[in-house]
Amino acid sequence: MAFILVAEPSASVAGALRKFLENAGHEVTVASEVRDALERVRELAPALVLASVTESFDGETLCRQVKEEASTIPVLLLYLPEEEQPEARAAAAGAEACLVGPLKRATVVSCVSLMMQLAQARETVSVVRTEMQLMQHQGPRREPSSSSGADLEFLKRLLFMEVKRSRRYRYPISYLLLEPDRYAERLATLPAAQRTSALAEVLRRLSEALRDIDVAVPFAEGRFIVFLPYTPHEGAMVVAERLRQRVKEVESVPGLTASMGLAVFEPSAQKGQAQVSFGSLMKEAGDALRRAQAAGGDRVEGGRQTPAEPVSE
Repeated sequence: MAFILVAEPSASVAGALRKFLENAGHEVTVASEVRDALERVRELAPALVLASVTESFDGETLCRQVKEEASTIPVLLLYLPEEEQPEARAAAAGAEACLVGPLKRATVVSCVSLMMQLAQARETVSVVRTEMQLMQHQGPRREPSSSSGADLEFLKRLLFMEVKRSRRYRYPISYLLLEPDRYAERLATLPAAQRTSALAEVLRRLSEALRDIDVAVPFAEGRFIVFLPYTPHEGAMVVAERLRQRVKEVESVPGLTASMGLAVFEPSAQKGQAQVSFGSLMKEAGDALRRAQAAGGDRVEGGRQTPAEPVSE
């Protein structure tokens, strides 16, 4: 299972691609504009991006932007049947692979599967190389880094399953997307070692304020995701306020504050599946985080979702 972004302006084509991938066990979110697609890459960190290249959609530009901001995310470019040099164009854009229409289910699914396997293999090599470098500079080190890409992928799979379980067994779940205020000014400009130490202290403060069943991990550069199972809106707000205060206790960056975007799913007592997913909840949390930052920071924004209020992607 993987979380995949389909960047495609045509509703019919996007719907077909979504169906292909969801039937193969993946979770899919769709963006019909380049800017929207790039925002979802930043907020959701998908495992793979499928981007069309047409007169109305510049998938190659999107690919270049993705590679500039998140170089490890694989991109599959989709070209029209009349394209004569798809491989050369895809390589020039930095994409890992390309497909030429008409798009068949077996071709799309098998290509995505192979790309995911390749990405995982590259990530494994990267993690091992990093650990070997640490061993050379610091001596033997047995425990793996808790913020590795492999751990992040495991987290995504866990969260996908929890969303499905909450729909099936009808219990509430909450997500908090947290980012230190003025990150670009206060933390991003610090030396790498000092920045890593400060972010590690933020994570420690967050973890100390949570229950054993809760999860707090780095999700993207300077951002943390906090997953609160069996937690309705009211409880999530209590936890969010507690975490907001804990960030202020970070000693390595005096005066540090944080903003949080909250997304909550609360199933109703009525039967029926709610139209909610990990991707839609994370998008909601990202939108709420931006509202909190726009309002001046050091605050929590967000609401709840129920089956009566479906979330569309």
